Amino acid sequence: MKVKVLHDFDTRSEVVFVHKEVDDPRDSRTNLAQIRVLDKKQLVQVVITESLVTKEQIGLPKNLATRLGTKDGDNITIQPRTKPQSFDIIKRKYNEKITWSQEEIETIVQDIYEGNSTDLEMAAFTLALQYEKLSRRESEFLTRSFAKFGNHIEFKEPVFDKHSIGGIPGNKVSLLIVPIIAAAGLLIPKTSSRAITSPSGTADTMEVLANVSFSTEEIQEIAPKSRGMIVWAGNLNLVPVDSEIINRVERPLRLDPDSVIIASILSKKLSTNVKHMVLDMPTGPGTKVETREEAIALSRAFVEIGQRVGIEIECALTYADQPVGHAIGPALEAREALKTLQGKGPVSVREKSVELAGILLEMSKLAQRGHGASVANDILSSGKALEKFREIIDFQGGNMKVKPEDIPVGQYTIEITAPKDGYISHLSNTAVKQVASVLGCPLDHAAGLELMAKSGEFVKKGSPLLKLYATSESKLDEALKVYNSSNFFQYEGMVLERISNSIVSNVDDTA
Repeated sequence: MKVKVLHDFDTRSEVVFVHKEVDDPRDSRTNLAQIRVLDKKQLVQVVITESLVTKEQIGLPKNLATRLGTKDGDNITIQPRTKPQSFDIIKRKYNEKITWSQEEIETIVQDIYEGNSTDLEMAAFTLALQYEKLSRRESEFLTRSFAKFGNHIEFKEPVFDKHSIGGIPGNKVSLLIVPIIAAAGLLIPKTSSRAITSPSGTADTMEVLANVSFSTEEIQEIAPKSRGMIVWAGNLNLVPVDSEIINRVERPLRLDPDSVIIASILSKKLSTNVKHMVLDMPTGPGTKVETREEAIALSRAFVEIGQRVGIEIECALTYADQPVGHAIGPALEAREALKTLQGKGPVSVREKSVELAGILLEMSKLAQRGHGASVANDILSSGKALEKFREIIDFQGGNMKVKPEDIPVGQYTIEITAPKDGYISHLSNTAVKQVASVLGCPLDHAAGLELMAKSGEFVKKGSPLLKLYATSESKLDEALKVYNSSNFFQYEGMVLERISNSIVSNVDDTA
C-alpha cells in the first residue's frame, strides 16, 4: 500500500484513514492498528472512509506524515496492534515486586522505541519508576537501554561535560564553563536542552548568539577543531525513548522519577562518548532538589551509576536559594554571560563558573585537587575564555564580534521599586519563573527580567528592585499583575519579631 498525505487534515492525533473495502486492521482488544513506514512504527487509530483514499492507499494527516518523515507514494503497511511483551513485565513489577533484568528493561524500552506502547502503558511504566523505585542495577540497565536505541556521536579522545539538573533561574554558567575548558585544550561538545519550566535553557541562551541545531556528523567534524560547542540535543535523536516518556507521560502527569532523571542524563552522555562530567546540583527552595539531604542522596546515585556505565562523575551541590546572577531570560542571560567573560559580570556567575570548570580541570589532571578553580579563574581573567567563546560562536555560524549591547531585548519595559526600607530576606525562585513565563520566556528570547536587588541586600523605599522586559504591552501588564500577587520579595527590618507580656500566656512561675 502507498501513503497519501491528507493536507486538509491538521491534527496532532495519531489517526490514519483506510478504505471501507480493506479488511479492518484494528486489534479487537485495543481498537488500535500499527503502521510501518520508512522503518518507523506507529500505533494509530483507524478511520474507515469511502472517498478520501483508494483501496491501495492509507491516508495520513499532514502532521503525522511530517513526524514520520514520509510523503505521497511511500510504501506503508498496516496490521492489528499486537500485545507487547512489556505489558506483562510492567504488571509483574506492581503485582510481584520483581527486580527487572536487563533483558526485561530492554524489552520495555524497545517496545516504546518501536511505537508499540500506548500512552497508558508508558504511564504504567513511568508510575512504576516513580513509586516502586529501581535498584542501582536496574537504573544502570535503564540508562544503557535508553542509550542503545538512538544515535551516537563518537570521538577519538576523551570527552568532558558539564550538566545541571536544572530548576534555578539565571543559570547561564555553561556559556562560561565550555570556553574555559575548551581554552584549556580539552574537548567539550556540550549537548543541551531547551527550557521546560525555567525561563531559559542553555540551548535557548546560546541560540541568541549562534546556531544550535547541528547533525551528529557536523558535531563530529566541528568539535575537534573548535574544542567546544553548545548545541541543542533535540534534533540529534540521541535518546528518543526518553523524549517520548517526557512528552507523553511525565509532562502531562507532572512526574519526575529519580531513576528517569538519572537515566535521561547519563544515557545522553553515553551517546556522546562523555568520559568525565561535573554535575551541577542546584539545591534550595523552588528548585528540583530543595533539601541538602535529597541532593546528597541523588548525587550518590549519579556517581555510582555513572561508574557502572563508565563515566567519571563529580557532583557539586550549589547554592540555589535565589537566581544565579541578575539576568533572567535568553537574551538578557546571553548579555550577562558575555559581560562576565569580559570581566564585568556578577560575582555569583563568575564564582560558580570557575568552581565547576575547576572540577573538570582537576578531573583532567590539568590542575591539582583543590586548585582547579584558581586555574579556571586564570583562564577567564586572561581573556582566553572570551577569545575561545568568540571562536565557538564563529564555528556555530554566529557573529563572533557581537557585544552585549548588540543583543536585542524586549522594547516594552517597566521598573519596579521597593515599597519600603528594609532588608530583602527572601527572593522566590518560583515567583521569578512565573513572572518570566508570563513575559514570554523561554520561547520569546527577548523577554525576561533584570534583578537590581537580591536577598541579603538593604533597599530604601523607591530604590529599583527589578526591570521587566516584554515584546508586547499586554504581556508586560499581565506580568506586573502576577508580580503584585506573588511573594517575589520578602522584607525584614533589623527587628525580626517582638515578644512581650501581652502575647505570652500560661506563664510558668516555677520555671
